[in-house]
Amino acid sequence: MSASNPCFRRRPGINETPVENELFLIAGDSGDIFHLDQMAMAIWRALEAPASTADLLALFGDAFPETPTATLERDLAAALATLLQGELIESCD
Repeated sequence: MSASNPCFRRRPGINETPVENELFLIAGDSGDIFHLDQMAMAIWRALEAPASTADLLALFGDAFPETPTATLERDLAAALATLLQGELIESCD
């Protein structure tokens, strides 16, 4: 993957706890608990296998064909940044 199309995967040691229609992740190292919004939850589920930014954008584009690509790109970037900051996902590179 290139710097303009990075690949991401779930970090090992993260535990999932579904509660009704919501998903919480628990970091194994720290025990920190993270509540995922709908976009982050969809990304987490999509990253069951490693995926690039382009792969994720295509997935969301197919799921939300009426949403402008620029909006999807912005929302995807924000959700990926949140997951990275929480150390819930990592780069495949």
